Amino acid sequence: MARAVTEKAVVGIDLGGTKILAGIVSPSNKILGRAKVATPAQEGGPAILKAMLACVDEALAHAKLSHADLLAAGVGSPGPLDVETGTILFSANLNVRNFALGPELTHVLGCPVLVQNDVRVGGYGEFHLGAGAGFREIIAVFVGTGIGGCVIQGGQIVAGATGNAGELGHMIIKAGGPRCGCGAKGCLEALSSRTAITRRVNKAIQAGLPTILQDRIARKAGRLKSGDLADAVAAGDHVAVKEVRRAAKYLGLALGSLINVLGPELVIIGGGVAGALGGPWVDQVRDAARTQALVDPVGKIRIEPAALGDDAGILGAALWARHQFVSAD
Repeated sequence: MARAVTEKAVVGIDLGGTKILAGIVSPSNKILGRAKVATPAQEGGPAILKAMLACVDEALAHAKLSHADLLAAGVGSPGPLDVETGTILFSANLNVRNFALGPELTHVLGCPVLVQNDVRVGGYGEFHLGAGAGFREIIAVFVGTGIGGCVIQGGQIVAGATGNAGELGHMIIKAGGPRCGCGAKGCLEALSSRTAITRRVNKAIQAGLPTILQDRIARKAGRLKSGDLADAVAAGDHVAVKEVRRAAKYLGLALGSLINVLGPELVIIGGGVAGALGGPWVDQVRDAARTQALVDPVGKIRIEPAALGDDAGILGAALWARHQFVSAD
């Protein structure tokens, strides 16, 4: 007997600036199969689509399923987006503009596709299944190649009039500061993301400061992974410690300011940088936020690490897609 469509799996896809993650998710939110591929970020829409499909097919193979077993697909993508049409309007970290990702995926996968902001779906996952379970007033920030955010009020994600609200990474934190990938100067993303930390490490190397990251940067064409930073900090590398602490300070100041405006119950800090650097870095962010959070003098508002790790985007995208499409089927 064929399974009802509500019992079918949903594929969750997390499209990042450096990697694509895909997971085949059951109705009980169990990941049945997963895959990861590198993002061909500078090669344009067709190359990114091809990589995403390869990632989905690998995850399906691990789950021993096929396209016919999918109820829907959910994609977390950098934005800004046109969520109604599933189009990436542009991105600071992907070389695409007006890319109709949703329709392209629907054509190949043969199922409806939800395209939402990558950090919003990560926040959705943490809200329902992770650190935010049981709360209704939340700010979630994810720190990786870039920085994105998700605001949940009254148990509902705040999307704003344009559907793109929550771009916490593009608040101006330092007027006239370093240029961000979006073109502005002094964005939080340009100060606290892994890209920003790597840029500062490169600058230190050029100034002749000794660091164990010099060889890694040379081998990786000027790039660093979050794990590289974590290794250097654990080794007490002066440059790494300084730049990681600096990034934590700016992130904390931004979150403290948001606490003053929104007064959430909980602030969740996730993403690859937070995951690799762990509790001590979250502590640094928390300390900086507390100095700025005037509306919370007794520390009632919790500031905690995310609980789902890399699975937040996969689970959030899949769950959101299921919630959107299951009633229609």
